[in-house]
Amino acid sequence: MSAKVDAYLATLPDWQQATARDLRTALLAQGLSEDFKWGHPMWSSADGPVCLLKGFKAHMNFAFWRGAQMTDLDARLEPSGGFQMATIKLTGPSQVSADEAARLAQAGAALNKTHGDPMKTKA
Repeated sequence: MSAKVDAYLATLPDWQQATARDLRTALLAQGLSEDFKWGHPMWSSADGPVCLLKGFKAHMNFAFWRGAQMTDLDARLEPSGGFQMATIKLTGPSQVSADEAARLAQAGAALNKTHGDPMKTKA
């Protein structure tokens, strides 16, 4: 676990902090590596970045680099930005379970394995 991620999580409001800690545990249990880049925590597979968390004043984004290719797994994923990203906008606690986070992380890692690092290749 990253001390920078610890520090970031400590700055989040109560519900975001608790949710982020739960998601972090679920993501690390999938064998993803943790890092802190671009001002927020992110988790990667051996084949590239899978997901990130970013806190805002009234919500938190749980985003996946290849999320636009995973909307069939979770209708809450809203595509936007580059790298085929899609985001689940969290506005309160317990909106994504550990099982859901694990399933999405596994799918993102599998897509990276098939298509390569989303930061280096086109979807």
